[in-house]
Amino acid sequence: MLRLVIAVVVTGLAAWHDWKERRVPNRVSITGIFLGLALALVSGGLGGLGQSVLGFLAGTAILFVPFALGWVGAGDVKLLAAIGAIMGPKGAAYSILYGAVAGGIISAVALARRRRLGVTLRAILVGFLGFLSYIIPGLVGRTVRVVRPLEEAVPVPHSGVAIPYSAAIGIGLVIAIATRFSLAFM
Repeated sequence: MLRLVIAVVVTGLAAWHDWKERRVPNRVSITGIFLGLALALVSGGLGGLGQSVLGFLAGTAILFVPFALGWVGAGDVKLLAAIGAIMGPKGAAYSILYGAVAGGIISAVALARRRRLGVTLRAILVGFLGFLSYIIPGLVGRTVRVVRPLEEAVPVPHSGVAIPYSAAIGIGLVIAIATRFSLAFM
């Protein structure tokens, strides 16, 4: 129970700072990492510490590529690493799984509010069709004709709309806790 409380408090603080300041302070995520490691060592000995370290590494690894591509910030990576240190690898995995869905919904709402959803979705579709052209030659020539031309070029990762992704990770953590870290919606 203490683990859940610490994870929710750390994530809540991170999301609040990210929402207000557009950054996650190191003192929040690093404190979460150290609390997770210490709690695991005290409650589970070296085996518990090992699971906490695996969770930390899993959280870091899951968001490493999106961070390297500029899709998420370093604070988001450290937050997921903290969740992993506190909740273990399964906690990090399910938090980001549900968080990705929440982030998609938050992004769609933010894009719609700025009237960028349609053009961004078309850019994604055209990019996807271009990817398919490498896999299935000749398919895209027939398919692109049914897609309306873009009014403007929009690079998919940089649609001009940024969201505080730690909020999505926090929502993912809450859903993961509510579903007892499973894919079942009960």
